[in-house]
Amino acid sequence: MGKLNLLKVNKLLKELDYIESDFEYRNEIIKDADSEFINSINSFLEEHPDLKEIYDKNITDKINESIKKQQEDLDLEGGDSEEDSEDLSDEDLEDSEEEIENKKNISQLKKLYREIVKLTHPDKIKNKKLNDFYIKATEFYNDNNKIGLYKICNELDIEFEIDINDDKMIEIYISSLRGKIHFLESTFTWKWFNSQSEQEKNQIILNYIKLKLTNN
Repeated sequence: MGKLNLLKVNKLLKELDYIESDFEYRNEIIKDADSEFINSINSFLEEHPDLKEIYDKNITDKINESIKKQQEDLDLEGGDSEEDSEDLSDEDLEDSEEEIENKKNISQLKKLYREIVKLTHPDKIKNKKLNDFYIKATEFYNDNNKIGLYKICNELDIEFEIDINDDKMIEIYISSLRGKIHFLESTFTWKWFNSQSEQEKNQIILNYIKLKLTNN
């Protein structure tokens, strides 16, 4: 791999590491704060019984409506006795280009995995850090996660080639993680957790309740 390409790949993988860590951190905060946020909503409603009555009725109505819709869908499915006789032979045709690309991808995965195993397999190397890389690499390999294998190769200074499609794949993945982070930061739980005052927290709870009451 040329020096410029190597620097670009290193930059992408470091950026990916940071974004993944940031997403995991924020996602963990949301998971931990969710139950506390729900408890705060319940406490707020208990302090405002009139609002609680309206809210509980609204939630009950939505549950009943959902159950009714599911039952109607089941009745419709049960009444449809006609067999699907559509000829699907065209859909069964193999896409040779896609098949070739899949074979190429599998070959690259095997090559990356083999190079990692040489340096990390517990039967050959007695080093916890390296053995942990072996465990991770095996998980990535079984999941067909080429990006994960690239990251481990980069950590172990294993030379590897990365084509332009994989370059774009990493960039797209980074972009998708940024989108997920943005979504987490837009949730009521995140805003409530990061509020600086009780008044601000209560306003977020009230906004949440209003949304539930108006969102049919």
